[in-house]
Amino acid sequence: MTPSLSSRALQIHENAGPLSHTGRDWLFLSACERYVSYLKERYQVNDLTARLVAHRSVIEEAEEIFAPFLRTHLPDPSHLPDLLKGVRHLEDVVREKRPLAVWGDYDVDGACASALIVKYCEGLNHPVIPYIPNRFQEGYGPNIEGFRMLRDVHHIQDLIVVDCGSTSFEVMILAREYGIRVTIIDHHQVPGVNHPECVAFMNPKRLDYTGPEVLKTLCAGGLVFLYLVGVNRYFRDAGVFTDLNTVEPDLFSLLDLVALSTVCDMMPLRGINRVFVKQGLKVLGQRKNIGLAHLMDVSGIREEPNATHLGYALGPRINAGGRVGNSTLGVQLISTNSTTKALDIAQELSVLNQERQQIERATEQLALAQALKQEQKAYLFLWDKTWHEGVLGIIAGHLKEIFGKPTFVLSEKNGMLKGSSRSVSGVDIGQLIHKACEHGVLVTGGGHPMAGGLTLRFDQIAPFREFLEHYFESCAPTKTLTPLNIDMIVSFAQLNHPDFLDVWERVGPFGADYPSPIFMVKRVFVRHVTSFGHNHLRLKVCSEESPSVLYSVVCFRITDKPSGRWLLSLPKEPIDMLLTVQMSRKWGKRYPNFIMEDFRCL
Repeated sequence: MTPSLSSRALQIHENAGPLSHTGRDWLFLSACERYVSYLKERYQVNDLTARLVAHRSVIEEAEEIFAPFLRTHLPDPSHLPDLLKGVRHLEDVVREKRPLAVWGDYDVDGACASALIVKYCEGLNHPVIPYIPNRFQEGYGPNIEGFRMLRDVHHIQDLIVVDCGSTSFEVMILAREYGIRVTIIDHHQVPGVNHPECVAFMNPKRLDYTGPEVLKTLCAGGLVFLYLVGVNRYFRDAGVFTDLNTVEPDLFSLLDLVALSTVCDMMPLRGINRVFVKQGLKVLGQRKNIGLAHLMDVSGIREEPNATHLGYALGPRINAGGRVGNSTLGVQLISTNSTTKALDIAQELSVLNQERQQIERATEQLALAQALKQEQKAYLFLWDKTWHEGVLGIIAGHLKEIFGKPTFVLSEKNGMLKGSSRSVSGVDIGQLIHKACEHGVLVTGGGHPMAGGLTLRFDQIAPFREFLEHYFESCAPTKTLTPLNIDMIVSFAQLNHPDFLDVWERVGPFGADYPSPIFMVKRVFVRHVTSFGHNHLRLKVCSEESPSVLYSVVCFRITDKPSGRWLLSLPKEPIDMLLTVQMSRKWGKRYPNFIMEDFRCL
């Protein structure tokens, strides 16, 4: 008989013993028993559900987890700074039938935020030209040459800039001189008390913002959605829909784009972000967006989509256009209503993603060799003149996970070093980059707490590294290899129990700042190992109490490590294993997929 999922069956311990293959500590989480009891009584959930929620939330967040409804948790859009100015700008454009363009960043968030504007205005029968700058020729953010092209070729004198623009002071001054009216909707750090001159500057991180803190956790897609909620309300009250002889656009149908941008920009899955993702996944499953439907098909997603699909299947493909191909492909895909065009672009992005993966693997090996020589430092600063600019951010993210420390990865462009950074909890990399700019050791840069971009001259390498040394001496956490926080000890039989599958769907989705639960399975025997993909292993394992029942466990990015080679040798000794679970639902059936996060030999 399968053990029930009770608090007695799911053991909780204080500590976890010897060093693991990743070198990270294993720590068992403990929940406030009063909070657990409250959750069980208030929401009528079992002990396992209550403990998993209590391990990763506070009491004020419980309602967003158990009742994630947009109507009750959506912030009032009037808190957006300059909302009324931005709304009236759009009103003037649509009433006077002036041509409009949306300028976005070349990542997933920029593409989704741009597509939200395009889709909304499409509902008003007002076409919008999306413009995504070429990463390699134009760089990040607005540039006056692009503005001038839009004005001269497409007669554009009204622009909405999304997911960038907060540091574009000179460009906005020139745009004003050219008679181009600009609304900026951005979520990146604002340097200082001033902000670019424009019609409306909607960024809750501007220093004069006094609204609720939750708006500072939104990505550009989330902010644009909130802006459009404000537009809908204003247009409804002002009779704009009646005057235009159009119906009010259905914003709920656009939540798949908001969910995609939220997950891919690694926004914390708390508060309204959690609601966006939970509801957006339902919309995505309805396949209303033709482009996303075809992208799911070419990605091999044959089941109900989940947050993992957003971050590891759809997002990388949309990003691939900006990294190694045509920057506009992503927004074209998720904006189109043409089935043929959607299929063609989805297939092209899938091919570009494969090309990106090949470039990434070759570059990462070179970056890893440099990183191994910097293991004693609190950060990694890696660069080479030949590295492909389009994969630097991905590599920075991978190495940050491996070494557990803030990572900068750069390559040469136009006689300077340009690159990306990724951070760990406790180090606001966007703030660090802004301080470095203020100290004159960077040419330019910006970002948010977990990711940023930067540019510096070659003669600034030494001063910047000196700045980093001083910064991390005073500001960095003493330990950057974060521990693995274990929720509880379980058996494979318990993880396959139908009750567990119910719990998983109730407590998820998981992502940034709301991590997937980690379970410990003790005394596991490895019976069979096969390699797949690049550096991945698939294990067939059994437990000591049920040696005849085999379970499949996947281990990512491990075959090039000593621990991967040890597993390939089919060790006879049992191991303690830490697992996360990804739930799949296909053809009406649910089943768990096990991913090994760490293990230790006994």
